[in-house]
Amino acid sequence: MDEIKLYDLYLNKNAFSFNVIFNDFKSKQSLNYKQNHIYVCEVAELLNTASATNSIIGCIVKPGLQLPAIILGILKVSSAFIFLDIHEPCVSLQNVQNCVPIVTLLVEEPFLKDLNKNLCNCWLEKSKIKFGSFSSLVLLQSSDCSNSSCLNSKQLHSNSFKYISKLAYVIQTSGTTGKPKIVQVPHQCIVPNIVDLKQTFNVNSEDVMILCSPLTFDPSIVEIFLAISSGCSLIIVPEQMKSIPKMFINVIVDNKVSILQATPSLIQSFGNDFIENVLLSNDSNLHVLAFGGEPCPSLEKLKRWKSKENKTKLFNLYGLTEVSCWASCFEIDLGDKSLTSNIPLGKPLLDTDIEVTKEGELYIGGEKRWCVINNETWPHDRCKIMCSTGDMAIRMPNNVLYFEGRKDDIIKFNGQKLSLLRINTLLEDVHGMSNYYLHFDNESSKLLLFIVQDSRTNFSENLRHYVLKYLQKSISNLPAIEMIIVTHIPLTKHGKADRKKLLLLRHTKDLCKKNYLPLSHSECLEIICKLWKSYTKQYSIAETDNFVLNGGDSILALQLASDIEWELQVQIPQLLDMILNFSYKDLCEIVENNLREVQKLKIEDQRSISISIDKLFHESPPKRVCTAVTECFEVVSRRGYSLRCSHSKDRTCNNKIICDKLLDSANVSFRIKCKFDLKKCVDSSPCVAYFFRSSELLVFIGSHAGLFCCFNVSETNINWTINFPDRIESSSCLSFCGKYVYVGCYDHHLYCMNVKDGSIKWQFKTGSEVKSSPVVSSQNAVFVGSHDKYLYAVNGESGDLLWKKIIAQGSIFSSPSLFEELGAVTVATLDGILAVLKMVSVFNLKKCYDHHLYCMNVKDGSIKWQFKTGSEVKSSPVVSSQNAVFVGSHDKYLYAVNGESGDLLWKKIIAQGSIFSSPSLFEELGAVTVATLDGILAVLKMDSGDFIWTYNYKKPLFSSPLFTSSGIFIGATNNCFLHFNISGSLILEYETNGPIFSSACAILNNDHIVFGCHDSFVYCVKVNGESVWKFCSDSPVYSTPFAFQWKQCKYVTVASVSGVIYILDQISGEVKHSWKCPGEIFSSPTVLNGFLVVGCRDNYVYCFSLCNVG
Repeated sequence: MDEIKLYDLYLNKNAFSFNVIFNDFKSKQSLNYKQNHIYVCEVAELLNTASATNSIIGCIVKPGLQLPAIILGILKVSSAFIFLDIHEPCVSLQNVQNCVPIVTLLVEEPFLKDLNKNLCNCWLEKSKIKFGSFSSLVLLQSSDCSNSSCLNSKQLHSNSFKYISKLAYVIQTSGTTGKPKIVQVPHQCIVPNIVDLKQTFNVNSEDVMILCSPLTFDPSIVEIFLAISSGCSLIIVPEQMKSIPKMFINVIVDNKVSILQATPSLIQSFGNDFIENVLLSNDSNLHVLAFGGEPCPSLEKLKRWKSKENKTKLFNLYGLTEVSCWASCFEIDLGDKSLTSNIPLGKPLLDTDIEVTKEGELYIGGEKRWCVINNETWPHDRCKIMCSTGDMAIRMPNNVLYFEGRKDDIIKFNGQKLSLLRINTLLEDVHGMSNYYLHFDNESSKLLLFIVQDSRTNFSENLRHYVLKYLQKSISNLPAIEMIIVTHIPLTKHGKADRKKLLLLRHTKDLCKKNYLPLSHSECLEIICKLWKSYTKQYSIAETDNFVLNGGDSILALQLASDIEWELQVQIPQLLDMILNFSYKDLCEIVENNLREVQKLKIEDQRSISISIDKLFHESPPKRVCTAVTECFEVVSRRGYSLRCSHSKDRTCNNKIICDKLLDSANVSFRIKCKFDLKKCVDSSPCVAYFFRSSELLVFIGSHAGLFCCFNVSETNINWTINFPDRIESSSCLSFCGKYVYVGCYDHHLYCMNVKDGSIKWQFKTGSEVKSSPVVSSQNAVFVGSHDKYLYAVNGESGDLLWKKIIAQGSIFSSPSLFEELGAVTVATLDGILAVLKMVSVFNLKKCYDHHLYCMNVKDGSIKWQFKTGSEVKSSPVVSSQNAVFVGSHDKYLYAVNGESGDLLWKKIIAQGSIFSSPSLFEELGAVTVATLDGILAVLKMDSGDFIWTYNYKKPLFSSPLFTSSGIFIGATNNCFLHFNISGSLILEYETNGPIFSSACAILNNDHIVFGCHDSFVYCVKVNGESVWKFCSDSPVYSTPFAFQWKQCKYVTVASVSGVIYILDQISGEVKHSWKCPGEIFSSPTVLNGFLVVGCRDNYVYCFSLCNVG
């Protein structure tokens, strides 16, 4: 068969009846053999004119009526083709050019504009042809380029041209089984597939095939040439239509498709009803259904699907792109009593050898069935080559091969080997599931089972228990199973189950806890409209618009359905089906109808919050609540800036601090306005607030002497002072309403004080020192870590414990961080653990070495409450917008305290290391994060203290985590700056020359991160780890950089240990001003309303006023 090439299959007499039909659901167009051949010749002439024969042609086209003509026209001039990814054509082109030369592109005209934006200038348009009413096909060519970065400038791959006549096409693997590879496929490798399967399937001119596979997946070549060589009809639909099950089903039925080759995931996406009642019913038009690309459905499932009188022949195909395309085929006889649940792989196809090693690994290949991978050299003719599949197989005594799963699907659990394929095979027999996907999560040692319910059954705990009991009968060492109900198993572009999307969906479902308010009719429609536009990128919507036709797909539709139900707090049956198959108007109507039936949530008055334990641990989404802001104010700490405003929309208060002279551009400087003596070292960072009504600029800060003071910077006096029983190292924070201030103390307590007079409202006791700074959520919960290793959640109003959680064996010195949109709090420990937990609402706290967290009146320093922890409170408290205070203690607990009452909302021991760092909040996701001294970083839910995730870095984490939409950033003592994504994966370790005790600061739209280091440098890096600038100070930097804007310029201020305060340009890192304090500085400077405030180890708090140079 050496002499037969793909183009020869087009020339045989059987092909003369070939017919191609394009159905875009608006119209149906077709070309017969003669009409198609005209276009074949036009493409060939286009290439001949451009001297593009005997070369590799890159194609940037979408499936359409002209597709077979483009392929055949390329083959006619003895060239080979490769279909590039139309969504990322330049990236795809560059990947391929690293292995094979491409100097000619055929591009559909609509793709040309975007393509030219990213292509090198060496690519020039040569000519084009018009395909009837379809888009023009443009030919681009490139010669040797003078641009050294352009791959066309390199004289590579000369050996590839030597064998170009043997090459049929080039394809890139999906990466499902490893890193994507560039595969060069000779004619002799693919032609035997077409010849053998044509005979096996008994394809003739009366058959109708449909192109199921995308052009970047090699089964598409088999589908196209089976139709061409047999002279049957080939149905082609737009790629996005395959994402709409109902529409795709209609095409199959309306066109009486008789040959269907597809992945099991694609078939199962049709749903059991269609498969049983139409596709495999008694009067089905389908002659052949061939499964490939994934493990075949079990014998039991196939029996359930196929009607007794159905005549469809079922086949199981097995293959590997590296030996394109199929290697074996097995016809499934459901009446064969010798068959087990696991369907055999079948016999080798023409010219194919299959071998199984002693270890059970499967190899496929032969003298003709081989491909050239990446930069491999072409082998000699008649050279037998076997390719490792990475799959395991077993050969039975009757010489029948059975697939045993991939090598990496054989996991070890409790010291025993466990096959995921074995579990999958058992799950096939479980009724009540229309579709499912199984994944083993190594981190939690759990099986994740994603389930699509059968439309005829209701999911309940009965199904959950049945699945567990059924599996336990056959598997003794079964891991824990987490079941996740999904409406759809998302597919990759190759039609396989998309594991990454499912895992992302799982994290989204786990983390995205939002707050809810009843919405009006117009607000509901506005939400649907906004979500639709965000997923389709459409600027306007017509009532008749369809989601997929607007640019969406099944995966985006799944996310849209989830978002609509989440935003509107309703469950809508068949919502995904409505999005995919109906119009925008239909979608709005069904949502409205469902909303009318849903009882609206009643909003409770949040001014007097009473939280029961049952409510705290309730799994339903929390209601949208808003703690009343009694006075408009803005507040800054080393964490950054926050505006709390009682005005609902216009926020007119913000204009009160803006004056014309601040808009002038000038270089920045500063001079001392006042300083205050706190008797001992001031290592904590100031909390500075500006109250619009009274025009007061107040500073809250404590010292090692146990003094905690409120300074009025505007009047340069002390409003009030409290003398706590022990030292204060953590920073304070304000409640969301602005009435209270929270601080932790070395006396084990978290304190809540009245802002007005400093009176203690409540105090909450932890098990050790509270060095961590508390944070407060919008739900009025205070989170704080303690040296007792617990993370505490305390009711910010009453000071009652909501929950506490031990994170690891390291104390929590870092401060928690909130992510309210996810309902989570994250925290790190000194033994290297990073943890994410469920959150609760809390108030602001202040730490103290007398083990207490204090809440004082901002105005006069009177203590409103004090909360006792189990040890010193070195962590600085943080307060959420719902007046919940979070703080860590030396007792290793993170505490969440009610900011109003001082009652403990919850406390959680994070690890075995004390909490020195301050918590950090991400209120949008409802999360608080904190670090411990034994290296644990933890993220918890704010409303319950439940862990979302923890990460054991195994190195002490002194600094406090920075929580942004890009992830969590924190410094470690092993000279590394760490970046975790929101799911808890460590994605970046940026190396420095010293340990990092400074917390990070986000600048320039949160795209850049700034932090100090023990090596005396201040670093600025992008979130992707790219270095932007670094500034060398005079000594180590422990303070947290603070970003601010002065006039029209953006700066960042930071202090070195030796006492020098620097102001740096955010963009360049250039020093704009510096000033030397008399003592060392471990406090972090903050800037608000033209004043810079910082604590110093000469016992003073300094306040500087910003001014113009000179």
